[in-house]
Amino acid sequence: MTSTNIARLVEKIANYLKRENILVKYCEIREKKSKYEIILKLDKNIADLSTIKIIYSRGKRGSIRVYTGRTSFDLRLKRFINRELSRMEDQNETTTQE
Repeated sequence: MTSTNIARLVEKIANYLKRENILVKYCEIREKKSKYEIILKLDKNIADLSTIKIIYSRGKRGSIRVYTGRTSFDLRLKRFINRELSRMEDQNETTTQE
């Protein structure tokens, strides 16, 4: 997973949140030795969320952790991220095969 792929993933997350009527004020991506930390600061919303923190661990399996404070929203967002990552991997495989 490259930093450009992380940036594309963050754009897709922001669009997903926009569909949920949650606007992202700004985003911060921290690249560390073994993981990426993505911090999204949110505008006021119905769910009363102010920050979403996503940790993507590098490696073969690339585990994802999502912290919002709302368990059901954490699970939905994590499911969405996993789905988007698998789509991105499929697109990368098809482009390398051609």
